[in-house]
Amino acid sequence: MIEIEIKSTTKIDIEKYLKDPVFMDLVKKYAKESEEFNKNKSKIDKEHDKIVKRVFQSKKEASKFISKIIGIKIKPSDLVASQNSFVTTELKYREADIVYKIKGTNIVILIEHQTRVDYRMSYRILNYQIEIMRANEVENPKKEDKECLVIPIVLYTGKEKWTAKNYIKEIQEKLFEDTKIKEEKIELGTLGYYTLVDVNNYTKEELLEEGGILSKIMLIEKERSTKDLVRTMFEINKRIQKEEHKEIVYTAVELILNKKIGTEITNKIMEKIIGKGSDNMLAAEQMVLEENEMLRNEGKRIGIDEGKNIMCVNMLKMGYSIETVSKVSGLPVKKIEELKKSIK
Repeated sequence: MIEIEIKSTTKIDIEKYLKDPVFMDLVKKYAKESEEFNKNKSKIDKEHDKIVKRVFQSKKEASKFISKIIGIKIKPSDLVASQNSFVTTELKYREADIVYKIKGTNIVILIEHQTRVDYRMSYRILNYQIEIMRANEVENPKKEDKECLVIPIVLYTGKEKWTAKNYIKEIQEKLFEDTKIKEEKIELGTLGYYTLVDVNNYTKEELLEEGGILSKIMLIEKERSTKDLVRTMFEINKRIQKEEHKEIVYTAVELILNKKIGTEITNKIMEKIIGKGSDNMLAAEQMVLEENEMLRNEGKRIGIDEGKNIMCVNMLKMGYSIETVSKVSGLPVKKIEELKKSIK
C-alpha cells in the first residue's frame, strides 16, 4: 500500500488560495499566458510532445520514471490513467499532458513536458493542482478526507538550461517575508511547486545506461550535431532491442533528422541504423558528411546570389542603366529588369 501523508500545511494552503480571489485571478491570468506561450511552439516541438506523451502512456515507462523522480516504488499496476478527466473548464486553454492517479490512494501525479523555458510555469502548475483538487472533491463528495495530493513533475528537454523558478513563492519572493523557504526542504505536493527533470543535468553515459526508452529520447534531444545524433543512435539501438515500444525512439530520431537533412537521406540513414552490419555506422556517417557538404555549398551559392542581387539593386537606385548593371554583375538583362521592378 502506497501512502504519502497530506501535510496540514498543504490543507491550509488549499483553503488560503481558494479563498483569495485576487490571488486566484492572478494565477489564472499568468496560467493563461503560459498556455499561450506553449501554444506557439514550432511544429517539431509539438511532434516531440506527442512522442513523449506516447512514452508516458505506457504504464511501465511511467511507473519507472515516477518511482525514480519522487523516490517511491510504484508498479505499473498501481497507476490509473485519468484520461485528463481531472481537467475542468478552468483549464480550457490546454489539457495537462499526463495525469495518473495512484490506485488505492488520494495521490495524483501530473507530468508536463516542456521544450522551452516557461517563466510562468509555476502559475500553470498551481492552476492545474487546484483544478484537479476541485474535480476530485466533486467526484468524491461523501468522503470525509476529500483532499488529494497532486505531485507535478516537469520534464524539460530543451537545449538551454532551465532557469525558471520551481516554486511560486520564489517568483513572488519580494512579497514574502519568510526567507526560510530557500533553506527548508519543500514537500512533494506543495501548491505552486513542481519537481524539475532537466535533460541538461544528465550525462550521455547516464542516459544510455538508464533502462527504458524515455532516457533514450532525452538523449536524442540532447545531441547537437547530426553526426553525433547518428552515432549515438547506433549505440541506443543496441540497448533498445528488447524494449516494448522501441519504435517510438525511431520515430523521435527520424523526426529530428527529417528537419535537418530531409526525408530522402533520413530514410537511407534509418535503414542503416535499424539494419545489421558493422559497416552500417560508417556508411551512415558518410551520408551525413556528404549531405552537410552539399548544404554548405548550397548556402554559399545562395549567399553569393543574394549579394549580387543587393549590389544590382543599389546600382539601379544610383541610376546605372540595366545594360551596365548586367555587364558588371554578369547577370542576364532579364534578371536585372526583374530586380528593377521590385524597387519601390
